Amino acid sequence: MPAQTETSVSCVKDNVWVFGYGSLIWKPNFKYEKVLPGSIEGVSRKFWQGSRDHRGTDEKPGRVATLVEDPQGKVCGLGFELSPEEAEATFNYLDDRETGYKLKQVIFYPCDPSQSIQKVLVYTATESNPDFLGPSPLTEMADCIATCEGHSGPNSEYLFNLAHMMRLLFPACVDEELFLLEEEVKRIKNGYIKKNEKR
Repeated sequence: MPAQTETSVSCVKDNVWVFGYGSLIWKPNFKYEKVLPGSIEGVSRKFWQGSRDHRGTDEKPGRVATLVEDPQGKVCGLGFELSPEEAEATFNYLDDRETGYKLKQVIFYPCDPSQSIQKVLVYTATESNPDFLGPSPLTEMADCIATCEGHSGPNSEYLFNLAHMMRLLFPACVDEELFLLEEEVKRIKNGYIKKNEKR
């Protein structure tokens, strides 16, 4: 199911911004004019979206990040500025990549105060799409992430890359669930390795 769009991106005449908070941070795969670290507010990042292609299968969907409303929340990520010439092709590509996600507009606050606050487009997955898994105990989510794999690679790779980039780009950004999941997934995978070594 392609991404649903609340904001039209066809016939763009000015530069447009898109916000990445998951795999777009380390693997955008599109041309952009500028990239800025920053944040959006009123949401939290959760591993509540199922992935039956990139990080899982139909039989065993993985878990990837989405955004959920949270009045006190703040999510750090990257804002990408797109030229009018590249915007439509980029969003066509992202609509296919962000399966089950909806596109909406939010306010982006760059970390560098000398940079202007921007309106950005961001992909979020909600309960309205069939792959939305919703919340589960952290241990269950971690076990899923530790054991699932899709055509883009292991689900754990997605989690570890995101946690690494958060530490690298946003050392002061607090994302407790992300790092708790990372710790638990590493513990689970290490247990599997030790179990196999004994065989």
